[in-house]
Amino acid sequence: MAVLLSTVAVGVAVQPTRPVSRQVDAKPDIAVLPEALHFTNATGESEAQSFSIRNVGDAPLTVDAVAIVGPDRASFERAFDGALTLGPGDRQNVTVTFDAATARPQFATLHVLSDDPDEPQRNVWLTNTQTVAAVSPSRVLERKTLVNATLTDAEANTTQSLNISWPLTRDDVVAVDAVSFTPERTGSVTLSIATNVSRFGDVPAFALGDGTEPAGYVHVDHSIPNEQVSDVTFRIRVRKDRLAGNETGPEDVVLYRHEESGWVELPTQFVEAGETHYFFEARAPGLSDFTTGVKQAKFRITDALVIVTRISTQQGTEVLVRVRNDGGADGTYTVKLFLEETMVDRTELSIAPNGTRQATFERSFDEPGVYQVYVNERFVGNVTVESGDTVPRGTSTIGRTDTPPLETTANVSTGPPEASQATSEESVPGLGFGTTAVALLVVALSVAFSRRHR
Repeated sequence: MAVLLSTVAVGVAVQPTRPVSRQVDAKPDIAVLPEALHFTNATGESEAQSFSIRNVGDAPLTVDAVAIVGPDRASFERAFDGALTLGPGDRQNVTVTFDAATARPQFATLHVLSDDPDEPQRNVWLTNTQTVAAVSPSRVLERKTLVNATLTDAEANTTQSLNISWPLTRDDVVAVDAVSFTPERTGSVTLSIATNVSRFGDVPAFALGDGTEPAGYVHVDHSIPNEQVSDVTFRIRVRKDRLAGNETGPEDVVLYRHEESGWVELPTQFVEAGETHYFFEARAPGLSDFTTGVKQAKFRITDALVIVTRISTQQGTEVLVRVRNDGGADGTYTVKLFLEETMVDRTELSIAPNGTRQATFERSFDEPGVYQVYVNERFVGNVTVESGDTVPRGTSTIGRTDTPPLETTANVSTGPPEASQATSEESVPGLGFGTTAVALLVVALSVAFSRRHR
């Protein structure tokens, strides 16, 4: 018996393949050419050259500004009226004019600022020499912000000025905007400039005896030896809020360089105040490691005593306090007088760096008893007060070995805070404790004070 097998084809409808649509966000993309303009060095003549700004992206590009920076920026003029918008594929030429007032080499950097999300700043190097500078956009790494710069054909004994500021660093606590130096040989120079608020691992600790605090660190790797470079100048900026709240100002900011002898203070000049930062210029003998320091006031009480420790209720006594500022900045020190745990008076002393001020508190007592006298948190001594009109024999703390040394200063007053007295070191001579002359002087003051209160 023959078995017939039939094949049944089951048809499946296959839909045609459709291309998958992927939405790609359009964005602008800036291109600036050439990246350097070289002008002839013809004194007293003007020369104009142009560069182009192109939008090679697929969304409109807005050019916000074209700015010229650098010490020789006044010799260059750009023809740019304001913000402009370039559509995809559009191009705009910008003319730069150079007026050679002198024959010396001149350098400047032109910043093209736009809304390109990847390159918001493009640079054009401007010069009347053959030197070419290339500065890479800053990079934020794990522990530092890094900018690399290369100078090609740098001329010997000619000051080279590099602007290394980028939008990415404009909110940094401390940043380097520009560096200039004079090489003693002709050739190429590479620099790698890193900044960080924390100390780099191989940089020695920054610790000065005057209490100066580090605001940020700068490390410069350089191909040119320090022996072949001179006239190094940094333009740095420090964010204003780094100085807020601690009685410091821009006059207290100093750049330090690490040398074999330690951290050395450099001549630092306050230049101007911006919206968010203070700007400074500092001169250095070479490159390598730097710290931006903020000087602080650093107070200590050198002496404090109660003039007479046994009195009657009809008399009074005085507490003398001497405070020294060992820090590098001006400051105000508040001296508080306590009887037991109650603050009864206070005064403020404004003290210059390495200066000393003295304060005097006068105090009388209505009730007999033994009173513990403190200045701030420091125990000064006891005052024994007896009742009656009889004047007891007064006792001074001068020369007492059981009076603890003080690290802070105080003033005492019989009245409200405005009655306290603060004098300079020279106005009350002889507060050198333990000497016979000083003892006689203070006893005389005590007797005079007692007679005034009889």
